[in-house]
Amino acid sequence: MKFKFDKNAKQFIKNKKIDNIVIQTDNDTKSACCGLGAIDFNVYTNCKEKIKNFKKLKLDNVEIYYEPAMDFYFEENEEILIALIGIFSFKKLAIANEVNILK
Repeated sequence: MKFKFDKNAKQFIKNKKIDNIVIQTDNDTKSACCGLGAIDFNVYTNCKEKIKNFKKLKLDNVEIYYEPAMDFYFEENEEILIALIGIFSFKKLAIANEVNILK
């Protein structure tokens, strides 16, 4: 599993001085966004207190912590894109990949 930032996310991280990113699976999706069988992910910034038994890697001087359960949803060589979403001052980082568990 490889993480990658899109161009806008890189600039956002630099501007907001983000040191770490925590990614958790959203266990309470209630099929809200993408329908039945889709998994969503929550992305938190500068929030190290949320990590417990998380895996860690470093990309572009940003520490990325993610739940080991994500290994079940992505192949070993699959690229996970962290993108910037939102408008004006309501911007945040999100996982751009869509994961369907009903394959």
